[in-house]
Amino acid sequence: MKVCFPVVKDMGLQSPMYGHFTSAPFFLEIDTDTGESSAIANHDPSAPEAGCNPFKALANRRLEGVIVDGVGDGGLEMLNMLGYRVFEAQTASIQENIDLFLKQELPEARKMNSAEAGRCGDASEESGCDHSHDDEGHDH
Repeated sequence: MKVCFPVVKDMGLQSPMYGHFTSAPFFLEIDTDTGESSAIANHDPSAPEAGCNPFKALANRRLEGVIVDGVGDGGLEMLNMLGYRVFEAQTASIQENIDLFLKQELPEARKMNSAEAGRCGDASEESGCDHSHDDEGHDH
């Protein structure tokens, strides 16, 4: 089965997780049966210059889970609409989170109404990614 993590840089299972799903530079897709991984740049493949677009980047992938350290309600809803279950990471280690996922010990992320509760920035704050989309962080 395949799971996905937001990451800073592609370093396989040693990749550092990124703290917020929608602005992660990359997503690391891992096949839990083989241990093989591949990095997916966080942008629309047909328009990389447009910036982060995790929903286009991950569209049509067959993922049994997306494991995140942080995701807003809108991101969670979009992932759910794409058919993905989203789980909350319990450690900074990708391998440890995979082990917990396989034992069904990761909690599933739930909508918290964070914007309505005032825990997210308002519309006047700028948002978006703070990295380029030229695959600099992708190691081959």
